[in-house]
Amino acid sequence: METTASVTPEKTGKKKVSFGVKLLGILALLIIIGGGIGYYFIWNAANSLTTDNAKVAAKFYTIVPMGGGKLSKLSVHVGSTVKANEIIGKVDNIGYLRSPIDGEIVQANATVNQLVGPTTVAAVVADTSDIYVQANIEETQIAKIKVGQSVKLKLDAYPGMTYMGYVREIDRTTQTAIAGNTMSFSTSGTYTKVTQLIPVKIQITDAVDLQNLIGTNATVTIELN
Repeated sequence: METTASVTPEKTGKKKVSFGVKLLGILALLIIIGGGIGYYFIWNAANSLTTDNAKVAAKFYTIVPMGGGKLSKLSVHVGSTVKANEIIGKVDNIGYLRSPIDGEIVQANATVNQLVGPTTVAAVVADTSDIYVQANIEETQIAKIKVGQSVKLKLDAYPGMTYMGYVREIDRTTQTAIAGNTMSFSTSGTYTKVTQLIPVKIQITDAVDLQNLIGTNATVTIELN
């Protein structure tokens, strides 16, 4: 005689209850994880400021003739290293062109035998002894930025790397004021309000060679607390 196994109602009920408890546990865990992730992003947004309007920068000095004449000599090119007061060129009847600082030539558009004058930029030299990252912060956010705040930086030239630094200096004037365009008017003559950007200098504290990266892009996250 064959015997047939049967499942009692009590056992079936226990299985259903067990499955339901596990399902509720999984849902609760997912809610907790989701809430934690949401809280992190909210906290991060409230306690940090991130912008990709940033570049590796240095102070630039233009070299121009004192008067008009023919450029008879230009001994530098882009990438040339120069010393302060070093002769880099000569203008007939005017005299020599000299570098005002130690640095690197980043622009040399003038050509020999070209007629030049006081408005002609013979060359531009960068102060490579002081290279930093300049972030342009919107005026609506600038009150949150303080000198000394910690900064995380990512350089487009070094993908996947993160560097540490700090806010070194906050400029007193906006980018627009520096460029000389302080107002914006429509054709009807009405004023158009434009959000201004304030340059913030950030010093990288990690060891990284920025010598050949002037002008390259960066992303910065400033810790606000």
